[in-house]
Amino acid sequence: MNDKSWTGRSKGGKTGYQIFVFLLKHAGLRTAYVLLRFVAFYYFVTPRSSTRYSYQFFRKIGFGKPKSIISLYRNYYVFGQSLVDKISAMAGFGDRFSFYFEGEVNLHQMVKNGKGGILLSAHAGNWEIAGHYLDRLNTTVNIVMYDAEYESIKNYLQRVTGKRKANIITIRNDMSHVYQIMEALNKNELICMHADRLLNRTQRTISRPFLGEDALFPYSIFKMINTFGVPVSFVYAFREPGFHYHFYATEAFVYSGKQDVSLDEISRDYVMELERKVRQYPLQWFNYFNFWEK
Repeated sequence: MNDKSWTGRSKGGKTGYQIFVFLLKHAGLRTAYVLLRFVAFYYFVTPRSSTRYSYQFFRKIGFGKPKSIISLYRNYYVFGQSLVDKISAMAGFGDRFSFYFEGEVNLHQMVKNGKGGILLSAHAGNWEIAGHYLDRLNTTVNIVMYDAEYESIKNYLQRVTGKRKANIITIRNDMSHVYQIMEALNKNELICMHADRLLNRTQRTISRPFLGEDALFPYSIFKMINTFGVPVSFVYAFREPGFHYHFYATEAFVYSGKQDVSLDEISRDYVMELERKVRQYPLQWFNYFNFWEK
């Protein structure tokens, strides 16, 4: 990852994943968490740009210097937990997790309306683990994502977790993913995408105040929502104490009207909801790059 943008590739190597999968199979979640504390400490004490930018985030939400430094370690640990939890749930290593689905009725209503819908989220919390359990919506959930993972890691995780319950739509340079999204919406399916990261600084952007300073968000996501004219719900899932996850889905809204006005409304509402959630769950902010760089 460079300092200016996100690469689309997760941290960590295949061996690390294999070790945690072994622990999950043979020793359980708690043992995996014990090892995770050492991994998080390693990331905390070794120089890296992600630590610098996480510290910047904690200062922006009002943490003092000592609390911000402590939060760096805790953030790495919670991020590791989210990865371990996701693998554990998707691979069926246990049913420890409990969920509270706040606003799930909003998603059922989207399906009932028969127009499909977009679930807009961010790299905060652990939406994918909750999405694993949304098959009860009686429609297909499509996750739009970049595909930049190392093949060895991706293939290994697919063998461990099996086929995802959600369908994956890969973002491609030829824009073919837009047609896949359109086709899915025509089938009354749900599309989940994140709107908080730029893959490169040549992308067209929308500037929005976020935590007291303007930040750049990808124009293409909001333009797509405006073009399709389908209901939009902002969705998140955050880890809480005791192997518990709290899922949030806002009431769906259709953004229509003049393009400039609609784009302004979508981006404004999205960023306001994102700021509310990261202030509520600051340790679960997982954007490890210079989010406010112009």
